[in-house]
Amino acid sequence: MRIDKITKRAIFTINIKLRKFENQRDATREEYIDLITKVFTRKIHKPSSNGKHCIIKYLLPKNEDGEIKYLYGKIAQFTYFANKSWFDIDKLDVDLQFTLRDGLFPDAVETDFVFDPDNHKFSFITKSSIAISPYPLKVFWEEALDAVKNESEHIHVDVVTGKDFNERLASSRAIRRLEIDINYSNSGIGSITKAVVDNDLKKTNAKNANITMVAKKNESLNIEDSDIVKGALELSEEDGEARAKIVDQSGNLVDISTRQFPKKDFFDSNDIHLFENLFDKIRSLWPLNRDN
Repeated sequence: MRIDKITKRAIFTINIKLRKFENQRDATREEYIDLITKVFTRKIHKPSSNGKHCIIKYLLPKNEDGEIKYLYGKIAQFTYFANKSWFDIDKLDVDLQFTLRDGLFPDAVETDFVFDPDNHKFSFITKSSIAISPYPLKVFWEEALDAVKNESEHIHVDVVTGKDFNERLASSRAIRRLEIDINYSNSGIGSITKAVVDNDLKKTNAKNANITMVAKKNESLNIEDSDIVKGALELSEEDGEARAKIVDQSGNLVDISTRQFPKKDFFDSNDIHLFENLFDKIRSLWPLNRDN
C-alpha cells in the first residue's frame, strides 16, 4: 500500500497587477478572476524562455460562502517550435515528409499553482522534476495577460523577492551605486514608509518610477537615513526590482540584484491535501485585504 507521505514543498510567487489608463482605480477581485480565466479558456500559450512556452492546463475555482476565494490548477511548460523540416540523424539529411500533427509539442512538464484574487498573487510549487523558475513565468504572464486585457488597461508583473538583497546592502562595506525601479502596489501590506512612497507615486499618475543614486568617489551611499529609499526598497520586493554595486566584506566590487533572490516559501503537505495546505500557506503570507 502506498503511503501518502508528508514532505516539505517550496513555492515562488508572482505579483500580477491590472491597471486602468484613465483612472487610478485598483482592479477588483472579480476583474482579476476574469483576467486569469480568459488566459485559460482561450488556451493562450506564450514564450517563457528561449524555445519554451507555458499554458494553463486546467483551472478550477475554490469556493467559500458562495464566493470564489482562489483559482487553482496546473501550469505546463513545453518546447515550442515551428513544425517545418526535420533533420534525420541516421541519414544525415533533411526529411521533408515527416510532420507532427498541429498543436503537439515535446518535453512537457507541469506543476500546481494557486491564484489569490484578493492579493493578485500567483504562487506555484517548484520541484526537481520541473525547471520552471519565477522569471520565465513572469515573461509568460506579461505576454499572456497582454493578449487578453482591454486596450484601456495595462499590466504589471513582478516576481516577489526576499530580504536577501537588503541584507547584502546592510552587510556590505560600501554601496557605490543603487537603482530602484518601482510601480505602485495595491496590497495594503507593509510599513508606513512603504505606504508613503506608494501613495506619492500614485498621486503623480506615473506608470512607474526609477531612483538612481551614485556615491561620491571612494565613499558609500548612506541609505539608512533615507525614508524614501527604505520605502522604495520595500516596495520593490513585490512591485519592481532593485540593483546595486557594492563592496562586499572581502573587498570585492560586485553587482547584486533582487532578481538573484526570488522569495521562496515552504509548507508541509502530502499529495491528498496539497491544495488545502497551499491555500492556508498563501493566506498566512498575504492576509485577506478587502480595501484593494
